Amino acid sequence: MKETVTNIIAEYLGKDASEISTTDTFKEIGLDSLDIMELVMQIEDEVDCKIELSQDMDNIEKLCEYIENNK
Repeated sequence: MKETVTNIIAEYLGKDASEISTTDTFKEIGLDSLDIMELVMQIEDEVDCKIELSQDMDNIEKLCEYIENNK
């Protein structure tokens, strides 16, 4: 799951997936709230899971944990 989500975010940012740490916050990666919303919609389609964002879901690891627990 982490690889899938990381690849989607890397492609969105025009970066190589190896440049993105799954523990960095979305802000540290370079994403703003609009970017996050767009990416969540794309990730929902890709992994077939509805994602309810919360304040504590601020990095790829936490997002993946949520998806795995709610799929």
